[in-house]
Amino acid sequence: MNNNTSEKSALVIGAGIAGLMAARVLSEHYDNVVVIERDSQPEMPGTRAGVPQSFHLHQVLPRGEMILERFFPGFLEDLVALGAFSSPNATATMTNRYGTLGFPGDGKAMTYSRALLEWALRQRVQAIPNVRFLYHQEVIALETNSDRTVVTGVRIRERGQLEHQVTLSADLVVEASGRSSKLSSWLSALGYKLPEDERVKANIGYTTRNYKVSANRGENVAVIVVEASPATGHFTGGVLKRIENDIWTVCLASVGGYYPPTDPEGFEAGLRSLPVSPVLADMLQGAEPLSEPRGYRIPECVRHHYERMEEWPSGLLVLGDALCHFDPVYGQGMTLAAIEVETLAASLSEQQGQPQRGFERHMLQQMQDAIAPAWWRSTVEDLLWPGVTHSGPDALQDVPLLHKYFDFCLKQSTHQLERLQQKGEFNMLFFKYFMMNWLFIAPREVINADMLNALLESETQASKQAILAELFAGYDQSIETVLAGIAPNFSSTFQLPEGF
Repeated sequence: MNNNTSEKSALVIGAGIAGLMAARVLSEHYDNVVVIERDSQPEMPGTRAGVPQSFHLHQVLPRGEMILERFFPGFLEDLVALGAFSSPNATATMTNRYGTLGFPGDGKAMTYSRALLEWALRQRVQAIPNVRFLYHQEVIALETNSDRTVVTGVRIRERGQLEHQVTLSADLVVEASGRSSKLSSWLSALGYKLPEDERVKANIGYTTRNYKVSANRGENVAVIVVEASPATGHFTGGVLKRIENDIWTVCLASVGGYYPPTDPEGFEAGLRSLPVSPVLADMLQGAEPLSEPRGYRIPECVRHHYERMEEWPSGLLVLGDALCHFDPVYGQGMTLAAIEVETLAASLSEQQGQPQRGFERHMLQQMQDAIAPAWWRSTVEDLLWPGVTHSGPDALQDVPLLHKYFDFCLKQSTHQLERLQQKGEFNMLFFKYFMMNWLFIAPREVINADMLNALLESETQASKQAILAELFAGYDQSIETVLAGIAPNFSSTFQLPEGF
């Protein structure tokens, strides 16, 4: 990578969201950073072959946008300049089986496609002087020292070329190539023993179609979310989001093997048959389709527990979907990648750019700590649906109680927030359930006796007793003890947005 042995170099495998953010952070601590990407260099925002899900609906949660703005000041303004939808009158509407909540925009909220987000990030990273990109190249193996304890670089070749290979040396290699990562195979080939992965076989499917925004409906709606009832036997939900170029992107999603249709007639029928509300179909009445429905299926989500390996080579890190790929139905993936990169940035800053021995293993554990709450929450939610299974080194505890407790939180929070919104009021207490799902607060802030009592406050005494009897049937300990036992004590740092 360079001929100056006093300079430090880093390699990033993959130019997706995680890889681009990692390159930005590494550029502050390494003299040279090279990003290796399998796809060709894009000439405009668009879907990429290497990201087959990129056509489908994506959104960075507010916490992720906060991190992006911190690493790339003015980044959100870049998105608006590129065409991201932003309006002071925009509202997000969330409908679930217990009611509908409206979230007025503050003039800062915006919506955009995955393609536009990635394009804006790439432009920022490509402008960093000590970062360069190698496009249309694929990594075929890790390079190590003689005893295979230190990763010293990678071996690459141009896509489509089988013979000519090139070795790139580096002080640090960051694997961020996504869910198609071959890291497990590379490590096995080097003789490393891999721990058991954690797997959620959820048979996830979603179908997306784009429409032209209706002139009389586009300005006052940014996002509409519809969440289905378990009475159908499967999770089925829909999301409509306005993105750039006056486009509505509409997605039907499911968990448990009940895949949304991919033919136009079936897709339209699916919109009308959402069990909670036909609001999506109503909004799209007369709207012009801009694409055919496209489907995407994910048989399982996998969390690699590399931090449990007996040995881990120095000079190697992994993040993003290459470390853990989540159920995309909950829209947490890109935000979690940002949280992981934020974790890396904090650790490198603490060590003043001079990683100490064992730095990589320590980072693996920190990454796992950062993603653990979201993985636990989405896994618990997925297990609500028939046919979904979980396997791994650690069994999940008290899942039936958690299902009942979270459903009660959703019900009471929705009812209370609806009541307050009608009066023009707001109470953060009843917003906590949603803040947990959006990765701003820890599950323990929702799973505790004080929260339960607050949610029960509006109930009659007889109703309270019936609810508690149903929730804690089969448990002979105090409510406080039971709730303290089912709420994992995650060590991850949570951060509320400014103004809350």
